[in-house]
Amino acid sequence: MHGPDSSHRQALEQAALLQGFRQRSLVEGELLGSPGGPRDSVFIVRNGRIRVYLASEDKEYTLTFLEAGDIYSTHSGAYLQALKASEVLIGETALMSRMLALPGAAPTIIRVLGQTLANSLQLIEDLAFRDVEGRLARFLDGMLARRGRPHEGVQRLELDLSTEDIAHLLGTTRQTASSLISRLARQGILSRVAPGIFDIHRPDLLKQRSQQTGKVSAG
Repeated sequence: MHGPDSSHRQALEQAALLQGFRQRSLVEGELLGSPGGPRDSVFIVRNGRIRVYLASEDKEYTLTFLEAGDIYSTHSGAYLQALKASEVLIGETALMSRMLALPGAAPTIIRVLGQTLANSLQLIEDLAFRDVEGRLARFLDGMLARRGRPHEGVQRLELDLSTEDIAHLLGTTRQTASSLISRLARQGILSRVAPGIFDIHRPDLLKQRSQQTGKVSAG
């Protein structure tokens, strides 16, 4: 059983471990890192949301989203952009060994890196073998398996993502993503209840479409 003294001691230990880190506030759209920027920082997201993505001249490819409590580094050379007002604790990479002593730090780092790698591999496979509609179907099918819940005879899927966020994950434009969602709705596979909320009426057809390969459209 942890008493007040134990909690106070843990707070002091955590503060000591975070010496050398500084707080930085980010406004919506601000970059924390980029391919041409410094690659010697590690940071903890205190609040807000940060997108990790790659970009070419005309397309962006989201690798992952960082939420409060997530730990990441600028070493990857990816773009790191605040999707809304955010705060991070940031320090030099040399402080990583000290950070690993924080309770829960190692599992968090492993989870974030594992998620980023999985998303990267899926992105490579999708770009190589699926058209944009197939990528959308695969994304929705995967999220349905993790977050779907029964609701009035259908499967409801609530995503904390805008259409633009989904487009970035698929490597396409917001207009294309919106058009393809509307097409799936016309086919009776889903309906859009509200921004980021879908009712999946035919999960069998969604899965079937997600498993099809073929470069039908470039997106």
